Amino acid sequence: MARRPKTKKKRPPFAIPKKIILLTGQDVWPYTFIADDSGGGCGKVPMPADTALEKVQTAIFTQLADLTRIFHGAEIDVEWSSLTPDSWVGHIRRVTAEEPAPPGAVPEVG
Repeated sequence: MARRPKTKKKRPPFAIPKKIILLTGQDVWPYTFIADDSGGGCGKVPMPADTALEKVQTAIFTQLADLTRIFHGAEIDVEWSSLTPDSWVGHIRRVTAEEPAPPGAVPEVG
């Protein structure tokens, strides 16, 4: 009896992030992200040290959210908290689509 060759399922080159760790820097803000599959990555945001923290966090999250959408078709959201005075952690969660309204429900106008 002939056996079929086993094919390995190819994983996307980018996993869904779970956590972002952001550090302050001089002319760059280094960050690391940890992904679902125990993978992850790191990078740097080229912004001056006096840039508003929210602007740096948005820049990092926007890139990760775009890649997650492209490779997995999933939407994510982040909640930031402080680790130390010069480091922050972003906890990422998947955003689920709103559940459909039950039959006969009146749609909200607003």
